[in-house]
Amino acid sequence: MIKVKLKTPKGEEIITAKPGELLSELILRAGYFIDRPCAGRGVCGKCKIRVEGELSPANEKEKNLLSGTELSAGFRLACQTQVLGEAEVSLPEETVITDKVFSQEYPVEQLKGPFGIALDLGTTTVGAFLSTLKDGTIYRGNAVLNQQAVYGAEVVSRLEQALKNKAKELKELAVLSIEQAVEGLGLNDSQLKEIQRMVVVGNSAMHHLLLGLSVQSLAQFPFEPVDKSAREIRTKLWENELEVWFPPLLGGFVGSDALACLLYLGFHTSKEPVSAIDLGTNGEVMVSDGKKILVASTAAGPAFEGVNIECGMRAIKGAITRVKREPDGKLNWELIGGGEPEGLAGSGLLSLVALLRKEGLITPQGNLQAEGGKFFLTEKVYLSQRDVREVQKAKSAIRSAYEILLDQLGLLPEDIQKFTITGSFGARIDVNDLLELGVIPRMKLERIMSYPNSAGMGAGMMLHPEAFEFACQLAQEVEHIELNTYPSFMDKFVENMRLE
Repeated sequence: MIKVKLKTPKGEEIITAKPGELLSELILRAGYFIDRPCAGRGVCGKCKIRVEGELSPANEKEKNLLSGTELSAGFRLACQTQVLGEAEVSLPEETVITDKVFSQEYPVEQLKGPFGIALDLGTTTVGAFLSTLKDGTIYRGNAVLNQQAVYGAEVVSRLEQALKNKAKELKELAVLSIEQAVEGLGLNDSQLKEIQRMVVVGNSAMHHLLLGLSVQSLAQFPFEPVDKSAREIRTKLWENELEVWFPPLLGGFVGSDALACLLYLGFHTSKEPVSAIDLGTNGEVMVSDGKKILVASTAAGPAFEGVNIECGMRAIKGAITRVKREPDGKLNWELIGGGEPEGLAGSGLLSLVALLRKEGLITPQGNLQAEGGKFFLTEKVYLSQRDVREVQKAKSAIRSAYEILLDQLGLLPEDIQKFTITGSFGARIDVNDLLELGVIPRMKLERIMSYPNSAGMGAGMMLHPEAFEFACQLAQEVEHIELNTYPSFMDKFVENMRLE
C-alpha cells in the first residue's frame, strides 16, 4: 500500500492507496467530495486538482483540458491520474451551493411536532421541506447537492455506474444527501426525533437507486422502471423510526416528482388546456387538454448543468447567471458571490446565447460568428461553437417533446392558457431567453408562470394520507408518452435545432 497525504482546509491526514488507484476514487473513498460531472470520462475538466509525487504521466485527455502552465504547476485531472507512489494531494475548500429557490421561511426554533418531511430527490439537488403533520404548512426548505454527482451529473452516467457494481455506493450517497438536506433545516436534536413521516419524490432512476431496485430495464430499451407502484417502508433515522412513502412512478424516466408537480399545479382541476415543463437535468414535459394528461421526459440536462460546456459550472461562487448589453455597448453580467467570473452557470449560458442570437452573432443555424470560434466575456470565460451546439441539443429536446404532446392532444401552442416553468433551474431562467431561443413557443407573457419547487410542494401535500391516496389515483389517469416510439420525434428534433 502507498501512503498519500491529503491536505484539506481543515488539516492534513494520511491515507493509503492501492498502486494504480485513480485519485478521484481515492478522494471519494476518504470521504471527500470531488466534482465529476462527466462521470470520470475525462471530458469536462471539472475535477482539476493540485497533486505532487509519483503519478502516472499526463494522458492526452489531460493535455487537451489543462494548459502547459497548469500541468507544470502540478494540476491534474483526478479522474485520469493514477497514484504510483507516495503523493501529496491538496483539496480545495468545498463551496458547493445549490440552485434551489425557497420563497418563504418561518422560524422553527419553537415549532412542535410531529413533523413530516417532503423530499425532492433530484438528480442535481436534494430538497427537503419541513411540515407539521397537524396543519400541513411548509415552514422551511433546504437543499444540498446530490452526492451521487461524483458518479456523473446526469442520469445515464449513474445508471452505467450502478450496472458496474456501484449500486450500493449510489444508494448510500442518496441516503447521505437526504440526511444532509434534512439536517440543514435547523431542527434541534429533540425536533429531529419528532419526524414521523417522509414523502420522497424523484425521477425513476433516483427512485430505483435509493430503493436498491434493479436499473437494468431503465438503462436499455424499452427504458421502463422495474416497478412503478407506490411503496411504504419503515426506516430508522436520527434515532427514531419513521414511515417513508414513495408515490407511484408515471413511466419511463417520468417519476413521482412529475406526479407531485401535476398535483401541486392543479392539472386535475383544470378544464382548459395547460402545460408545464420541469427544466432540470432530466426534463419533464406535461400537457393537458382539460381532460387527458400526457407526460414525457427528455434528456436536456447536460448543457444546463455545465457538462460538455467548456466554461460551464454549477451555480456556485464565481458563476455568471445572466449577461446583458449596457446602453454604452459594454457587456455586463450578474455573478454569484462577487469577485471575478469563473464560468457560466446554466442560466448564464442561456442568457449569453440568447443575447448573441438577438444581436446576430449567432445565426439561426447556431453558427457562432466570432474569431476562432470563441466569444470571450473575460480572458478566462468564453462561449465556444461546441457550447452553442450543446445548447441547441438541449433546446431541441425540450421543444420537440412538447410538440409531440401537443400533437397527441390535437392542440396548437396558442391553445395553451397557462404555461408553467418549474424546477429550481427552470425558475432561475429569464423567460425572455427561453422565448428568444425557441425553447418554448412564442406566447403572451401573462400566460407564463414560474414556480421553483412544484415537486417539493406537491410532495408536501402528499404528507396527508388522503392527498397521497388521491395522487396514487391520479397516476393511473396520466398517460406516459415514450418519445422513442414516435418516428416524428427525430424529424422534429432536427427541425428544432434552429435557434428562433
